Amino acid sequence: MSAEWDKQDRISILAQPKVNHQILFCRPTIYWVDKIPKELPRVTVPALTSRQEELSQSKKVNADFRGDRPTAVWPISRAALNAEASSRVKELAQPRPFIDDWALSRPRFPLVSKGALNATPSQRVIALATPRSLPVSPLKKPPKKTPRGPIANVAKFEELSKPRIYMYESHNPYKVSKAALQYVPSSRILEISRPVRMRAKAAHIT
Repeated sequence: MSAEWDKQDRISILAQPKVNHQILFCRPTIYWVDKIPKELPRVTVPALTSRQEELSQSKKVNADFRGDRPTAVWPISRAALNAEASSRVKELAQPRPFIDDWALSRPRFPLVSKGALNATPSQRVIALATPRSLPVSPLKKPPKKTPRGPIANVAKFEELSKPRIYMYESHNPYKVSKAALQYVPSSRILEISRPVRMRAKAAHIT
């Protein structure tokens, strides 16, 4: 064990998977063999295919690729450096001003002044605030509400309001009605009801 410790460090030994001693990897066969089978390794050796090795490689940049901006320095022409902005460009470059009534800590609901709270509306304001009534045509008369009196024949209403009860015990499914017994079939029904005539096949003599 000391020689193994000298060759390998502690991390590489701990990195190896645990060995399941309940499984016999090198089990000799009971049959006659010409050569003794080789001892199988206890550690699984991974093997990659050529396709997996190809996919594991990093993606290469195309040789014809040209970046739009290879450096952070953006070249500016002399005409752009010596250009003077017009009055319209200077006006558009100014930040947008705030509204005069804008406030940072503005309340959520608008504040009503004391004068508006104590004000009395005029007759015109009251007339405009009242809901508009629909005009009534003189030809159409409003419906008269007739007083409802006691309901006549209450026993009939109570009888109709009860659910209908079906009696399945008295029903006989094998009973044939009188109309079915006295029914006369037509010629077409008699023709269809006849059994199909089976023709015997003639035996072929060879």
